[in-house]
Amino acid sequence: MSLIIDVASNIFDTTKISKGTLLYAKHATWPEGKGGFVTAVSETEIVVQYHPGIANVTNHFFLPLSEVVNGEWEIRWSDDLTSVNAYSSEEESQA
Repeated sequence: MSLIIDVASNIFDTTKISKGTLLYAKHATWPEGKGGFVTAVSETEIVVQYHPGIANVTNHFFLPLSEVVNGEWEIRWSDDLTSVNAYSSEEESQA
C-alpha cells in the first residue's frame, strides 16, 4: 500500500503570462471587463493591476485558478499588442 498518491492537477503555465503582460479579463458576474497589467503570477493565481477611473488610484483583481478552470473568466493577453492570445475553458475541454 502506497502512502503517496500521484494526482494530475491544473496549474497556470507561467511561461505564457508573466509580470508586465497586458491582460483583459471579464468575470461572469461583471457587466464589463477590466484591462490592466499582470503584477504577479503563480501556479494558482494571477494578479492584475488596473486603473479604476479615479484620479491616480490603482486597484487589483485576482484570477484564481479554480474560477478560470470553471469557465467564470474571459481572458485575453498580449506581451507586445502585435498578437493577442485568448483563453476559453471550452477550447481546453475539447483538447
